[in-house]
Amino acid sequence: MKLSVDVVEINRFDKFPKLIHASSPRYFKNTSDEIEQYDFAGRNSSEKKAEHMIRFMETVRIKNNPPFLINQIHSDKIFILKDESLTREHVSKINADAIMTHLSDTPIGIFTADCIPVLLYDPRLHVAAAIHAGREGTLQGIVNKTIMEMKQEYGCQPKDLVAGLGLGIGGCCYEVDENCLNSFENKIPFESPFVKAKGNGKFLLDLFAVNAQQAIDAGLLPENILRNEECTFCSPMNYFSYRREGQTGRILTFIMLQSR
Repeated sequence: MKLSVDVVEINRFDKFPKLIHASSPRYFKNTSDEIEQYDFAGRNSSEKKAEHMIRFMETVRIKNNPPFLINQIHSDKIFILKDESLTREHVSKINADAIMTHLSDTPIGIFTADCIPVLLYDPRLHVAAAIHAGREGTLQGIVNKTIMEMKQEYGCQPKDLVAGLGLGIGGCCYEVDENCLNSFENKIPFESPFVKAKGNGKFLLDLFAVNAQQAIDAGLLPENILRNEECTFCSPMNYFSYRREGQTGRILTFIMLQSR
């Protein structure tokens, strides 16, 4: 597989002119034209963390405007960013796994490294959300709950929403045991496309299919559910994968409403 330093967009999600979104690859070209790995966790230094964040945002022509990021805890908690006076530091201390806003020119984002990043957009009311849908969040119905929160807070109608499922581990690679699978009992059918048996008590769980079904159950139209077709586990040269590597970096996925 050829190494790529290009940002990643969700198929057909870029057709909305008042919306910017992207996910980060594993590597980028630095100012010395050398290949460097993104470090959004600041393992080497907080200065490098800030530098890499700015660098990534500049690749999509956003300058001096890093995303608002929450403190992800594998939950179903949702934060609504509606106070323009809040700082990024304040928001970073809020425990949640979904963030939504109606504020223009205010990027919001989440980190993943196999979990599914889900972006929601209402082109009619100009509202957006970014969701961290890992196994626990998916089990707790975070996508469905975020859609309902958008409806309650902003009056969004699910049939108007568009969902974009970004880079995550695919149903080709996400292996779970029977105990893990049983936690989804009565929530999903234990059949394709959600689950495939491997034998020896092992199964392949497709979090993309589960989260897409959650969106449909909440009222989204199937044709308005878009996704990136790449699997993080299958692409070691281009994306971080916690399941493949253990201690690893993170993929940043953001969405930003542009001024009307």
